[in-house]
Amino acid sequence: MSQTVNKVFELDIDRIIEKLIEVRNSKPGKQVNLTEQEVRGLCIKAREIFISQPIFIELEAPLKICGKILIKKLIYSIKRR
Repeated sequence: MSQTVNKVFELDIDRIIEKLIEVRNSKPGKQVNLTEQEVRGLCIKAREIFISQPIFIELEAPLKICGKILIKKLIYSIKRR
């Protein structure tokens, strides 16, 4: 596991982000040339970041929720409890 984590730190995340930004205004489906190691490294790093975040976010009222999909997800998560 530590060997995989070390590879993540060797990634040039800024360069990868630049590659992704280059195709931002292209037609959907435009492919970005990333190596398997870059994709795996990004996934591992993203996982580490998500795991380090708190499960709940403290919010203060009043709260405006915008977006049909967000509201559906919120209702679904409340119903599952």
